[in-house]
Amino acid sequence: MAPPVPLITPSTLETQLNHHANNKPRKRTLTLTNCALKELVQYKCNVEQPVKQGVTPAILCQPVVRLFRECANGVHVETTAWEEWKAGQERQKMVERKG
Repeated sequence: MAPPVPLITPSTLETQLNHHANNKPRKRTLTLTNCALKELVQYKCNVEQPVKQGVTPAILCQPVVRLFRECANGVHVETTAWEEWKAGQERQKMVERKG
């Protein structure tokens, strides 16, 4: 069984990313907005049981879009939740500037 993975919230992702698993700081600080944004589409599929006996069950698949950042030093990190959080932060800043 894989070891438990700590939960990292979107607001702390960038801070956590700049430390190794042993809590030592990285030599070069990473800024996620400076890393290339990439997209990966996976599919979640479910088998629908047929109403009638002998009918082939239908398989319904839905896309699941995941976003990640690829940094120059080879670090890859999934940022799906962080991207939404960051966009909300930017919208909030714009509202505050207008208000």
